[in-house]
Amino acid sequence: MNASARERMTVLVVDDEYLVRYGLRTTIDWERHGLELVGEAEDGEAGLELAVKHRPDIIVTDMSMPFLDGIGLMEQVRARGIGSKIIVLSGYDDFQYAKGAITHGASDYMLKPVENDHFISVVNRLADSIRRERLSEKIVRQKLIGDLAALLRTLRNRKTAGNVKVVDQAIRYIQAHYAEDLSVKRIADRLYVSPSYLMHAFKESTSETVNDYITSCRILKAKELLRTGRYRTYEVCELVGIRDPRYFSQLFKKHTGLTPRDFVKSSFYD
Repeated sequence: MNASARERMTVLVVDDEYLVRYGLRTTIDWERHGLELVGEAEDGEAGLELAVKHRPDIIVTDMSMPFLDGIGLMEQVRARGIGSKIIVLSGYDDFQYAKGAITHGASDYMLKPVENDHFISVVNRLADSIRRERLSEKIVRQKLIGDLAALLRTLRNRKTAGNVKVVDQAIRYIQAHYAEDLSVKRIADRLYVSPSYLMHAFKESTSETVNDYITSCRILKAKELLRTGRYRTYEVCELVGIRDPRYFSQLFKKHTGLTPRDFVKSSFYD
């Protein structure tokens, strides 16, 4: 994969030696390697500010610097949650000290003077490592999202199936007990669900409320009884579970457009 096709990695250089910074900046073709030099600093404090600002993928830092040395810089970077890969540069005199930086989160270390070929190979290796890590994280994240979506679909299907079952049971119960004193609570108690669950499931499945369905069921049965011509209005009212004849007449007219008496007449002439 060529550099242009890869995700570009950002690099920050922190070193108090000007010639080191100048050499790395001018003698390496950063772009050709899929890299971007986002900044350079001459001491640890300035380097920390740039690290916080840019949050680079890779930090190249000297060990011995004024104000804040390499170890201190690494500690502060990690304390701020910056997960940059860190390459430590050191002179021969503090090389053992530099090796100890590994325990502070350094990914690699090199002796000065730095050879460009070795330097860029180390940077490229860390850059490729970052890309692989991100790809793995992306794959895991996509899998988790896929698993979550599948779980939500399963739960939604189970909920829908559960709703349909409860609503079907409620409808059968209403059709069998419409003549009794029905309420949402009574029906819910018989089905071992909460009234709020029953109301929500019923509305979602039928687009009408439980009470509206009870009323529709009663009016439908009342029409059947009135058509027989064998019952008076107050008797039909009782038979369908409505105790107040006046209220029954109001409901009947609201649903059919006719009073019970007019409905009987129209049925007779039909």
